[in-house]
Formats: sequence, structure tokens, C-alpha cells
Amino acid sequence: NEFERMIIESGIRLIKFYYSISKNEQESRFGDIKNSPLKKWKYSKVDQKALKLWDKYTEYKEKMFETTNSALAPWVVIGANRKMKARIEGIKHVLYVIPYETSSN
Repeated sequence: NEFERMIIESGIRLIKFYYSISKNEQESRFGDIKNSPLKKWKYSKVDQKALKLWDKYTEYKEKMFETTNSALAPWVVIGANRKMKARIEGIKHVLYVIPYETSSN
């Protein structure tokens, strides 16, 4: 889209990540959050409705990809059922696409 093109042409490197998890994994994470005395505050009214609206969210996600994916600024979809692996994949992608020099110290 025009906004992303302007950002990229100004010299900013734009990387769009989408961390994707399965419905079962989302349900499991919500269960962990609800049962944790330290994390239960994170569970919102939006989260309460999320699993019921999963198919609708998926429909809009696919529309978002169709509308905003481009050769200039493609989406990078990372499977995120395993959080640590997903984070590492994101970091690896950044290191792959952004040139850098390593020091020999």
C-alpha cells in the first residue's frame, strides 16, 4: 500500500510479522492464564470471546493478508505454537534481511 511504500522509500526497513497459533494452542494458553494467580489479570473480555469468534478472526486475517501483502512489504508468517521457537525464527529473519557487520573481538 501507499503508506508502506512511503515508509520504505524513506529508508526505513519494514518487516511485518504475523505470529500464528492454532485454536487449540490459544485455548490452552487461555486456560493457563485463567488458572494462574500471577497471570489471570491478563485475561480480558475480548479474550473471553476470542475462541467463539475464531473463524471470523481467521476470515479477517486472510483479508488483511490479501490487502496488505506485497512484494515490497510481504508478511512473514511464523508458526507460534512454541513461543521460544517462534521468537528465535523472528530474530533469525531479522538477521537474515538486515545487513550487519560482526566484530572479530
